[in-house]
Amino acid sequence: MTQGERVKQARKSLGLTLEQFGEKVGVTKQTVSRIENGINNLTEQMIKSICREFGVDYIWLTTGEGEMFVD
Repeated sequence: MTQGERVKQARKSLGLTLEQFGEKVGVTKQTVSRIENGINNLTEQMIKSICREFGVDYIWLTTGEGEMFVD
């Protein structure tokens, strides 16, 4: 699974639209869509924003190991 696919999985499990997810991390819904579809790569800054805003585990988001959310 790619980082983009993990972003999509996290977003869907949170029940958020592309727009809602993007607003929280400061990007457009088009940017979120492009990341989920593997067109754009996640930046380190965006990874940190996603982890901070949504409680997503950094290791899971970057490598796919462990649990999706931090306890």
